[in-house]
Amino acid sequence: MKTYKTSVLVSMMLGIFSTTAFSATVPAGTTLSETQIFRQNTHSDPGSLDPQLVQENTAAQIVIDLFEGLIWLDENGQVQPAQAEKWTVSDDGKIYTFSLRDAKWSDGTPVTAQDFVLGWQRAVDPKFGSPNASYLSKAHVLNTEDVMQGKQPISALGIKAINDKQLEIKLTQATPYFLQLLAYPTTFPVPHHKLAQFGDKWATPQNIVSNGAYKLKQWTINEKITAERNPFYWNDKKTLINTSEYLFQESLASAYQRYQAKELDLTWIPVEQIPHIQKNTPSALLVVPRLTTEFYTFNVAKPPFDNEKVRKALYLTLDRPLIAEHIIGLRKPAATLTPPEVDGFTAPNIAELNQPLTDRVKQAKKLLNDAGYNEKHPLQFEIFYNKYATHEKVALALASEWKKQLGADVKLRTMEWKTYLGERNMGNFQLSRMSIDAEYNEPSAFLNSLVSTSPENVGHWKNEKFDQIMKEAQSTLNDKTRAELYRQAELIIAEEAPLIPIFYSPLIKVINPAVGGFPMHNPQDYVYTKELYIRK
Repeated sequence: MKTYKTSVLVSMMLGIFSTTAFSATVPAGTTLSETQIFRQNTHSDPGSLDPQLVQENTAAQIVIDLFEGLIWLDENGQVQPAQAEKWTVSDDGKIYTFSLRDAKWSDGTPVTAQDFVLGWQRAVDPKFGSPNASYLSKAHVLNTEDVMQGKQPISALGIKAINDKQLEIKLTQATPYFLQLLAYPTTFPVPHHKLAQFGDKWATPQNIVSNGAYKLKQWTINEKITAERNPFYWNDKKTLINTSEYLFQESLASAYQRYQAKELDLTWIPVEQIPHIQKNTPSALLVVPRLTTEFYTFNVAKPPFDNEKVRKALYLTLDRPLIAEHIIGLRKPAATLTPPEVDGFTAPNIAELNQPLTDRVKQAKKLLNDAGYNEKHPLQFEIFYNKYATHEKVALALASEWKKQLGADVKLRTMEWKTYLGERNMGNFQLSRMSIDAEYNEPSAFLNSLVSTSPENVGHWKNEKFDQIMKEAQSTLNDKTRAELYRQAELIIAEEAPLIPIFYSPLIKVINPAVGGFPMHNPQDYVYTKELYIRK
């Protein structure tokens, strides 16, 4: 049995070596501003602050400030204790026992182990319908799949409260990245007393309580959310930012104008502004490595992309360096769905993508001709993406390239974020823009999205060999064997082209230089406001 305490976390088996670092750490000699307010652009209204309803990172950014799970990830992406102050792991790596600290909800009610049990059970309850229901299956929590499919009751899920302060979690197999997974909102607790009183409406503005460093103050729909420090937070004394504002600004140009007017401290920026910022205010430009892949996925259940030859033709003729390095800039062309920097991944050499574009175009034209498409009968399809300046540029570039190289007739369709998500999840598209921001640092964070049973597989691609490879990769304890299996999985993707990787994207934003404590080495893009401070 291995034990992990607040003072030092050491795990040879899990590969974690880190020392404790909690809340804002201010360098000696720093003069703080009297006004500790942090304002960031989170792009769009989250729709819900219920942790088990979060399905994308802009909403997660708000939720990780309001709520807290068993652990959090520090500025280097390392696991640190949060609501759990220590834990033990069985020798076979399948049973975790967490000891909770004396924490409270924002109304003063104690946080209990049962609050975590309720949160996890809601996540997989088919009656609740969490958009991220498959998350716990990635962690190999016992009976997750059976509960999701209604074969067993939610009480059969591998999590139980030993008592109010001890929580036991059972896995079907040792999972090296299990602790990292606990940083995502799907694994956060829900207040048992509020859930009993209001049911699934407990997270509405008038009912919500939270256990994180902040609590909800005001929510103006489609405009902004304002949160204030939670005086019941266990580490509130070390929190410095008093008020955190999350503005919903989808227009990058408008967001940048608000940044220049000192109405925002952190925001994404228009691509065309990057050279100007690099020249005039380089200290304000953030370019932080991140585990993110931008890609387009085919709906293989609908023509023309039910034909592998058609998919492969588009896959081959995309000029990735042109889009990544020139049209968008500061991105890295992607040959695989999994970024090469991900732990435990050895990227395969996709030989055909190393061929000159002219050769690839010839091969693509032959594939289209074999599929029945030519000058008299051109390929016609629609590109679907959410409204956002960068996505607009990529979509226009794709349409232009495929028109130029293949004579394709390409139409564009765009929607606001929440409407786009609904349409995409229902499969109402032919070729849709997507991205994956890794929830943990391991290849399966990307590759699991293509497993045939995954809810994330909105393109409906199915490959038995791919599924088997992923199953074997998840069950082996040999790192070299697992890396080889992931390499094989990527080769299958390259062969059948269920999607087109376009580029790997770092975090690119501008930040108010007065903001201190921003994490520069967390590749999973977790930014906790409790760790920040404002200099004078």
